[in-house]
Amino acid sequence: MDNRVLFGVLTILFNCYGIPCFLQGQVKAGILRIVLCFVSCGIIGIINAIKGIILGIEILKMTDEEYAERKGTFAAGIPLE
Repeated sequence: MDNRVLFGVLTILFNCYGIPCFLQGQVKAGILRIVLCFVSCGIIGIINAIKGIILGIEILKMTDEEYAERKGTFAAGIPLE
């Protein structure tokens, strides 16, 4: 996803459902998040929602150049460094 602000907002709102994974083309990871959310009765969904808030704020604080460098490296909701 090329739009940093949109990706950051969607990560904050929908990380528990795996939407950021789908936007990055990581379909298996997105489906896995959805399945784990249902299997764990929402506990993993809550954890992913908290991670999504943190990651979304980090993305919104980045400059466009930093985002372009790290785009596609937000595996499992944790930026790889």
